[in-house]
Amino acid sequence: MNIRKRPGVLNVSDLRKMHHDDEDLWPISLADMMTLLLCFFLLIVAVSHVDLNRYERVADSMQKAMVTDKLAPRQKKTEPVVKKTAPPKPQPKPETPPQMVRSKVSHTTLASEPVPPLVQKKTEPAPAKPATPTDQPQTPEPAKAEQAAPETERTGPTRKSLEDIRKELTAKLGLDTSAVEIVSRENGVELNLRGAAFFDLASAEIKPAAMPLLRDIAATLAGTPYKVTVEGHTDNLPIESWLYPSNWELSSARASRVARFLIDGGVPRNHLRVEGLADTQPVAPNDDEAGRPIPENQAKNRRVVILVSPS
Repeated sequence: MNIRKRPGVLNVSDLRKMHHDDEDLWPISLADMMTLLLCFFLLIVAVSHVDLNRYERVADSMQKAMVTDKLAPRQKKTEPVVKKTAPPKPQPKPETPPQMVRSKVSHTTLASEPVPPLVQKKTEPAPAKPATPTDQPQTPEPAKAEQAAPETERTGPTRKSLEDIRKELTAKLGLDTSAVEIVSRENGVELNLRGAAFFDLASAEIKPAAMPLLRDIAATLAGTPYKVTVEGHTDNLPIESWLYPSNWELSSARASRVARFLIDGGVPRNHLRVEGLADTQPVAPNDDEAGRPIPENQAKNRRVVILVSPS
């Protein structure tokens, strides 16, 4: 049975077909929207990361371009103004033009300071020539200073002779031989430091009471070009401890302690030599013929010797 369609009337099949066509278009719209959102977020991410170096270079180039463009017309505008407002150059003398100063702010010429005050300053000390009683004692003072300079150089610590050193030590330390004994040698000066006055038994620490004596010795020997030998000596009494197993270590430690004190006082370290001799060079026999100890002689043998000799 054939059914004819009336004009303007939609069939049910046509409505279904249109409905299906609409359902097929929404995924395309969704994809477009997602693409636009992705591009938007990519743009935000790209803008969030700014290259500071490139930004500064671009800003500097733009600033230079803008400044040059702005300064150019200003210079052109100010030049005629300066020419119109510039006063005539003052020419009181033919010699004044080289003394003119041009101002960078107003672009006008300003006269410099007059020459007469400068001439007066130079001529002021010239008339003050009459001799006065106060001027006379001022002239011999530099001469005295010049004469005093070579004297200090001659009597300086590096110019002392061995005899000068012996006399200076004798004046400082005195004639008391209970602590230090000064002995003159053919090749130098010898100082015998009594062990009882400087160290305790079986110890290498300097007593506080002996510090001033060593300071005087170091002050006298400071800067001298002579060789300074520090020798440590002990008696024949055996010693055995965890710090000093024998008299060799004890004598070396005492000599080293005195040498370090002298270095701190100004004696050149390259002129110093330290020796630990134990009981090998006594100044008096430690025992008598019967083998009994002599305490007085043993006390003399416990000593530190400072020998000053030519290098």
